[in-house]
Amino acid sequence: MRIQFLKYSAVLGLFFVLAIASVQAQTPGKVEVHVPFDFTAGKTTLKAGAYSIKRTVGNAMVIRRADGESVALVNAPLAIGARDFKGGQRLVFNKYGDQYFLSQIWMTVDSGRQLFPGKGEQQAARAHELARHTKPERIEVAVR
Repeated sequence: MRIQFLKYSAVLGLFFVLAIASVQAQTPGKVEVHVPFDFTAGKTTLKAGAYSIKRTVGNAMVIRRADGESVALVNAPLAIGARDFKGGQRLVFNKYGDQYFLSQIWMTVDSGRQLFPGKGEQQAARAHELARHTKPERIEVAVR
């Protein structure tokens, strides 16, 4: 009886190890994207161009321009999920007039990370709402 219990425990343990490895293999450590407009990520304003985004420790994400000129470190503390898998891997921006603010980073099809709005975005949102009484436009840029 004890030997049988140990066999079942070993099989179950192996199953969990393989399941965890499978989930980690599905989450890319780094994605690349071309953003066609200037934008703000956290406290940093970045120029249009090619970027790589890498998840580091905890909720931190590093956004690095392909030429190495610009780097932004952002905190994306909120995990979000999607029911519609057609969206794909993408960056989501809030657009107020001609200003773009990074709002979400989707490194997989079904899970993303939400950034908190910074002071600049909060000011732009107030000005936009006073002028137009509308919500921001949502712009999505697909990850390569």
